[in-house]
Amino acid sequence: MKIIVGILAILFLCVLVACVEVTRPSLPIKKQSLSKNTVSSEALRTHVKYLSETCVPRDYEQIKNLDMAASYIKNQLIKSADTVEFQTFTANNQNYKNVIGIYGPDTEEIYVVGAHYDAFLDLPGADDNASGIAGLLELGNLLSKLNLKTRILLAAYTLEEPPFFRSDEMGSAVHAKSLYDREIRIKLMISLEMIGYFSDEEGSQDFPIKLMGLLYPNKGNYIAVVDQMFANNAGKLKTSINTYTSVPAYSINAPRSIPGVDFSDHMYYWNYGYPAVMITDTAFYRNKNYHTPNDTYEKLNYEKMSEVVYGVFKFLEKNTT
Repeated sequence: MKIIVGILAILFLCVLVACVEVTRPSLPIKKQSLSKNTVSSEALRTHVKYLSETCVPRDYEQIKNLDMAASYIKNQLIKSADTVEFQTFTANNQNYKNVIGIYGPDTEEIYVVGAHYDAFLDLPGADDNASGIAGLLELGNLLSKLNLKTRILLAAYTLEEPPFFRSDEMGSAVHAKSLYDREIRIKLMISLEMIGYFSDEEGSQDFPIKLMGLLYPNKGNYIAVVDQMFANNAGKLKTSINTYTSVPAYSINAPRSIPGVDFSDHMYYWNYGYPAVMITDTAFYRNKNYHTPNDTYEKLNYEKMSEVVYGVFKFLEKNTT
């Protein structure tokens, strides 16, 4: 009997350790003033509406619309960045463009914040991923007001969606390789992947594994910070969002075998050994408009989006000034 009890105790301890490793629970956080959020929800809405209504469709075959989106992003970043450039590359016998905004001095280590601007098929792609691009643009406006001591790159990628997903021709794969080939050290890469859909309804949040429902809320009213198993990059970013905004942030450190963990542009940075995290509303585990014609701009919560962007900004401010 003692042996059975001992085995059960060990199993319980193993499960507890695994849960702690996955969720990385935080100590209670003292909230800072929320009145300092200077991210414009109206500006976020304007960006998302333009990309999801004017630049449609913006799949890999629509070069004109992709170029229109890239030009819009570049023109917005020019207002805030020290330098903005196109990173042009070839795929499918066509030329495609990443848009790179450079902030701060040339330093040995850099931060990268990225989001993709292409969309799946002929769909509007408001949350996926005009929301991430909108966040990127407004983040740039905040960074321009800082006296940065560490360089930050804001990268808008193309070709994240199929048929190039998980291929070396993804825009983020091209960008990650270019940094790796130049031996540039990345302190952290942050992928903004669908950051605009929230719900207070019970059961609005799904999970790839049912057990996760015991560890995370079933209301889709929070933002998730996704990191690799045994990595230690999500904690400070989660803490920043929880400290400076009213949007709850939860983190998950999970193996890439769990569907969704590496379903965005941070994937190739991981492949090159760079630390990277994804900030997401969890995509199809919450937003049932994902990859449908219903993923439109009016369904997003721009107030909560603005807080998520502000939380990311406060993390960068603390670590780069």
